[in-house]
Amino acid sequence: MKPIRCRKNIRFIRGTMLFGLLTLAMPGAAQLLQNTATVRVGRFWTAITDNGYRGNVSYTSGFFPNDYNILGMRGQYEQANVGSGFQIGTLLFKNPYETNPLKQIDTVAIYGLVNDYLKNGKITKAMTNFVRYPYIAQTISNPTKKQTVTAPNFGTVDPSKFAGGTYDQIIEIENEYVFGITLGRKILGWGQNHNDNYVVFDYVFTNNSTQTYDSLYIQMTANLNNGEYSDGRNPSPAASEAFAPTRTWQHYHGARASDTLMTFYGGRVPGKLRVYYEYSADNPDQEGDQMGAPSISQRKLMGANMLFFTILHASKRAYDGAAVRDEDDFIQPRTTYMGNSKEFPSSTAGDPYGDKSFFTMRGGLHEFGLSKMSGNTFPETRHSVNNDELGLSRWYEFFGGSFENQMYASFGPYHMTPGSKIHIVYASGWAGLTPQKAKEIGEKWMKGSLENPPNMPNPNSGWLPPNFLFPTPDEADKRKDRWVSTVIDSVMLAAYRAKWNFDHRYRIPQAPPPPSTIVIYAYGDGTEIQWSAPDAELLPNFAGYRIMRKVSSADTTYYQSVYDSDRNDKGATHSYKDNTVLALGQYYYYIQTKASISPDDANADPTTRGKLLYSSRVLIPNTMWVNPPRLSQEDLSKVRIAPNPYNINDPLLRTYGYTDQRAINFYNLPVTCTIKIFTENGDLVQTIRHDSPVRAGSETWDMITSSRQVISSGVYLAVIEKPSGEKTMLKFVVVR
Repeated sequence: MKPIRCRKNIRFIRGTMLFGLLTLAMPGAAQLLQNTATVRVGRFWTAITDNGYRGNVSYTSGFFPNDYNILGMRGQYEQANVGSGFQIGTLLFKNPYETNPLKQIDTVAIYGLVNDYLKNGKITKAMTNFVRYPYIAQTISNPTKKQTVTAPNFGTVDPSKFAGGTYDQIIEIENEYVFGITLGRKILGWGQNHNDNYVVFDYVFTNNSTQTYDSLYIQMTANLNNGEYSDGRNPSPAASEAFAPTRTWQHYHGARASDTLMTFYGGRVPGKLRVYYEYSADNPDQEGDQMGAPSISQRKLMGANMLFFTILHASKRAYDGAAVRDEDDFIQPRTTYMGNSKEFPSSTAGDPYGDKSFFTMRGGLHEFGLSKMSGNTFPETRHSVNNDELGLSRWYEFFGGSFENQMYASFGPYHMTPGSKIHIVYASGWAGLTPQKAKEIGEKWMKGSLENPPNMPNPNSGWLPPNFLFPTPDEADKRKDRWVSTVIDSVMLAAYRAKWNFDHRYRIPQAPPPPSTIVIYAYGDGTEIQWSAPDAELLPNFAGYRIMRKVSSADTTYYQSVYDSDRNDKGATHSYKDNTVLALGQYYYYIQTKASISPDDANADPTTRGKLLYSSRVLIPNTMWVNPPRLSQEDLSKVRIAPNPYNINDPLLRTYGYTDQRAINFYNLPVTCTIKIFTENGDLVQTIRHDSPVRAGSETWDMITSSRQVISSGVYLAVIEKPSGEKTMLKFVVVR
C-alpha cells in the first residue's frame, strides 16, 4: 500500500488498513507468509495469525456444536476479536526502514504490524499453541457399522505448559512494529463453563528502539462482521430472518461516573467495568420489528447474543518495572467512538496535524457537539456517542455513522522512553440467551403470551438506555426487545468474571479433565454408554458425571440430561443403559465430568462459589449418531412397517433425524429372517437378510433396489420369512 501524503512534510502510512477500509487489496498481500492458530476451547472461537495480519478461517466444516451456541471469528479483519487490530500512532517518527533521507522523518505516523516496510510483518518470537486436553475419541457401535469419531487437535497437547494458570489453551507470539516497539501477545482460553464465553488477550508493548515517543496512541477496533454461528445452520433461517451483523446498536460502558454506580446480575456484579458491546438492531426500512432477528419459520430469536470486548487492564503510563511500576488507569481507553471512517471529517476540520486518522485516534470526533457522549464523562477523556442513546430508530444516523460501523478504543497519549513498556489486557467474548431460551421467547412472542423479563432496572426500557426508541409501539414487540436487552446483563457478568480472572492471576477454578474413553453401543433394548475418567476421579472436588442426549442434528432440538451422578460414582469403567429411546431414531450423546467449587474458594468469583464445573463441551466431537434398534421377538404377526405410508414431505422424518429423508423401517423382527420386497405386480425389488448379533428387532431399507435404483411411488409388498419357513406378508405405500 503506497504512502498517503496529507500535505507538505506530513506523511501518513497505513500498514494494516485502519477504519474499515479492510477490503482494499494490499500489494503483496497474496504472498503474505503467516501461520494461523485457532482458539476453540469454549464458546468464543477466534483465529490468530502469527504476523498480526488478517487471515481466513472457517469453522463450519467438522465439529462446530450447535448446542454450544458458538461464535467463530474468521480473522478476515484486523480486529481485537482475533488478536490483531492494533495500530500505533505517534508524532515525529524517524523511520529506520526508510532509505531515502528526505522521507525518514514522519510528522505523523500510524502503522500496523504489516505495512509497506514489513510486508510480511516481523516475528521476533515464533508462535506457540498449546492445549491442556486433546479431543476425546468416541466409538459408535451401530448394528451394522462400528466407527471411531475423532477430530484433529487444535494445538499441541502438553499439560506441562499450564503451570501458570487454569486456562485450557495458550498461544504466544512476539512481533515488532517499524517503531522498534515489540508486541508480546499472550492469548488465553478457558473451557470452564462459567468462563467459557470469552478469550483473554494479554499484550505487552516494549520500546526496544533508541527513540523516545511522545503523544503515542494505541488503538484497537472490533466488530461482529464475518463471524460464523454454530446455532442456526441446520436448518438455516430464511435470508430475511438471518441476523445481520452490520445492523447493530453499539455501546461503551465505563465512560461516565454514573456507569460505575450501576450493578448487574441481581446486584452481585459491580458497575465499575469497561465494556464495549454491540447487539441486534431493527431495520426501519423493513416492515415489522426485527430486533433480535426473530425467525418466523423456526419460531426463535436468531440474534439474541452480543459481541463484546472488555478492558481488564490498561497502563496509566509507560513503566520500566523498577522506578516506574505498572498501574491500571480506569479511564483508559480515554477515547472511544463508533462509526465508519468514510464518514469521518477530513483533516481540514480543525486538526493541527493534518491527518484524519490521527485526528480521530486522539479523540477529535469528541470535539464535534453532536458526536460527544452525553452525561458526565470522566475528565480528560474524549468519548463519542453511543448510538443507542440518541433516541433514533436508525442505528446509523449519527455523526460518522453508516450501515457498517466499527467500535474504536484508543489508549494514550503515552510518553514512551527506550526500554519502557505498556500493558493492555482485554477480553473479547460472546454472551446472550441460550438457544433453548431464544426459542422459548420466539414461540411465546408469536403466540402473544410473552411476559416481561423479571427484575428489569427500567420498567419501560429494561436494560436498554432510558431514551431507547423501540422499533414499534406494539407492547408484544417491546417485551421481545426487553428480553433482548437482558443480554446486556449477561455481557456485564462475563466482563466481571473476566476481570476477576485477570485480577486473580488466571487462577480461577479449573474445569475437570474430560473422560478418556467413550464407547456407545446400539442394542435392541436401548443404547449403552461406557466410559472411563480416571484423572477426573482423582480430583478432591470430583462431583460425578453428566450424560447429555438429543435426537437428530437439527438446531431446533436440544440436548437433555439423561444421567446425572454424584461424587460417589467412581470406578475403573462405567456403564449406563438408556432404554428411553425410540427405535431407529438418530441420537447424539456426550459425557462430561463434574467438579464442585468450594463455597469459600478465594479464587472463584462470588457468583460461582458453591456451583458445579463441567469438563469442556467442545472436547467431545459427537458428530456421529447412534441408531438404537428395536428388540427382536419371534411372533411374525407383530411385525410392523413405518412410516406407512411413506411420504417424502413428512416433516417428522427430519425431526427424528432422517436427514436424507429416505428410509423404510421394519419393526418387531425375529433375530434372523429374510425380507423380500415386491412390487404390487409381483416383481422382486430387493432382498434383505436380517441376522443381528445384538438381537435387534428392526431393519432399515434405504429404498434402493438390487439394481441400485431408487424406487418410485406405488404399493409394495414385504414378505418376511424365518429360517423355519414361517412367513408373513405386509403391504406398504410410498409417495415421492
